[in-house]
Amino acid sequence: MLEDWILKKKEVEASKSKLRGIDLSNAKLMGAKLDGADLTQADLTSAYLIKADLRKASLAGADLTQAVLSEANLVDADLKDAELMDSYLHGANLKGAVNLTCDQLEVANFDKDTIFPDYITIHWTEDGYCECQE
Repeated sequence: MLEDWILKKKEVEASKSKLRGIDLSNAKLMGAKLDGADLTQADLTSAYLIKADLRKASLAGADLTQAVLSEANLVDADLKDAELMDSYLHGANLKGAVNLTCDQLEVANFDKDTIFPDYITIHWTEDGYCECQE
């Protein structure tokens, strides 16, 4: 018998075009296949999206506060007005993501393995701090 979180993940994956405004706070969605998903205005607070496939997903206005997106694929995702406060983007791929701003990134956690869109430049200092430029 599959664990409850795996069943929930499969249910979410099956309805990825109809997730606008859904409450997925604290959801375990590790490795979820949500490419092209409509997660506009979704509550993803403290969701586990480690290694999730979010290519071309709409995360516009989504609340990703404290969400764990480590090694997630966010290529070409729309992050307009997404809340990234205390989210974890370590090793995430944001190449081609649109509407991502330095203001959003300044409250998020990321590392040198995080891949940013071409219009965002991160300058790391010797003491481990960074500066974001658009």
